Amino acid sequence: MPNALHLLTFWTRRPNKPRPKPIRVPTTVETTEVIFLFMRRMRAPFIVVIATFSVCTTGLMLMPGVDAQGNPYRLTVFDAFYQMTITLTTVGYSEVPHAFSYPQRMWLSMSIYLVVISWAFAIGVFFSVINDTAFQDAIAAQRFRRQVRRMIEPFVIIAGYGQAGRAVGAELDEHGRRFVVIDKQESRVASVISAQLSSDVPAIEGDCASPPVLGVAGLAHRDCEGVLALTNDDDANLAVVMTVALLRPEVPVFTRCSDPKIQARIERFSPAGIINPADRFGDYLALSIHRPVNHQLLRWLMDNEEDQLPPVRRGLTTGRWVVCADPEFGDELVRDLTASGLTVDLVDPADDELDVADAIGFIAGTSSDTTNIAVAEQARLANTDVYLVVRQQTNAKKALLDALQIDSVYIAPELVAREVLARTLTPVFWSFVEHVFGRDEAWAIGVRDHLQKSCGRRTPSRDVLVLSAEQAPAITDWLRRGETLTLGDLIRRPDDRELRLPLAALVLMRDGASTFMPDPDTTLALDDQVLLVGKPEGLSQVREVCNYPATVEYLATGRDVPLTWVWARLTARRRRRAGAARPH
Repeated sequence: MPNALHLLTFWTRRPNKPRPKPIRVPTTVETTEVIFLFMRRMRAPFIVVIATFSVCTTGLMLMPGVDAQGNPYRLTVFDAFYQMTITLTTVGYSEVPHAFSYPQRMWLSMSIYLVVISWAFAIGVFFSVINDTAFQDAIAAQRFRRQVRRMIEPFVIIAGYGQAGRAVGAELDEHGRRFVVIDKQESRVASVISAQLSSDVPAIEGDCASPPVLGVAGLAHRDCEGVLALTNDDDANLAVVMTVALLRPEVPVFTRCSDPKIQARIERFSPAGIINPADRFGDYLALSIHRPVNHQLLRWLMDNEEDQLPPVRRGLTTGRWVVCADPEFGDELVRDLTASGLTVDLVDPADDELDVADAIGFIAGTSSDTTNIAVAEQARLANTDVYLVVRQQTNAKKALLDALQIDSVYIAPELVAREVLARTLTPVFWSFVEHVFGRDEAWAIGVRDHLQKSCGRRTPSRDVLVLSAEQAPAITDWLRRGETLTLGDLIRRPDDRELRLPLAALVLMRDGASTFMPDPDTTLALDDQVLLVGKPEGLSQVREVCNYPATVEYLATGRDVPLTWVWARLTARRRRRAGAARPH
């Protein structure tokens, strides 16, 4: 698996902060060691058991006995210890070394009650200890440390396992990427264990804003390749960004943030790693209004749930828009939409009557998901043709939104998860997303039509092919020999090169520079990154081609290369004969 740090070519850290010496990442969390906690709680039971056992053993040594010949004797230290041991453990083989006398039996009978009581007391305290919350937390912390320490694959730390964190974790697991979870809520940590993930995910309950917790989670680990701060607390996300930026500046960090003031502080540490769902809501909304085809293209490529090309609705710029939102968010949204040339009115969510009779669009953007659904339905009843846009903080009411047939829904956790995954898993695809925002509709229409012709109308899958020795050994070997392989050759069918696979190349990244919608005649080079989209079977066939030199040569030249030594000898002989018979 390639290291994702090599893919994050856009990541830059400010060079004006030299660090003369490395800083040790703290890994000491305020938790009690398991053995210390266990011995502290079991100290009194152990003293009682040992004292009782010692008294009973000493008394049994002092009790007079009679051997088989009738001679008096007393038990040795070993015999008394052995007899009390089998008594304490309830084994009770026999009376050794001789049958006991009545004084010995009387003492042994009393000893049985004493050791059983002490043993029962110790067992009760033992079960109380193992059921204690502090003891279980100590065991969980120790197990978590051991799991993180033993990880030998690159992994990502997810700080905050809410809806966005779970979506990111599920997608990472689907791509075979390892991750570690930190969350304050015990229920969310427990959900990691119950989730149907393909690998064992270390998870710990703790405050991700604390540097030692991040250290225990593997921030100092050599295979930590990134940190995702996805909590709902902007202050906690800021603390995570500061910790990573100051202690491990070479590790990329991405975070969500809704507060503009905190966002400005985060930008001082991580200028390229902020995802503001409110700002992105406005960006996608403006794109859908002014360039609906560009918005349609992005919705189609970014895993929309309909699994097909979404419809386009035009005519959203010639009329009045109504925004029903809280003052802070509403004022900013109105300002942005007005600057783009729209006529926008801001209404109070508390108003019973909504003036949307002549409106072409209505945006429900309050901080309450329930209020947004209610005012959206109210607007739909007042104007059945109005274009409804609803903002949601969670996806808990997604079923209601589907039932109401809302035209456009922006769910903050899904938006954050989608963009985090695009930036971390396929940063080449993220460069394409940013490129779409800057292109006109004519270009987007051409890309859409080309993708439909190549891949069909269903939502295409995507994959980034890196022409390296690890991911594409056959292609790498072919290029190192000085041979030529074009982008069009790469997407030919392995069994018939005259036909094309249901794929299309969106981006070709070479030496940090991206070429969008590259020409099929483009010659590939070592370490190129190619973003391919299309049907899953086509992507899997390209992956297989990367490992078979004979197939690569067939795609590049059209020659059927023999796969066995015998067939190679016969083919070479036939070629020599054909060359000798050819007139000169």
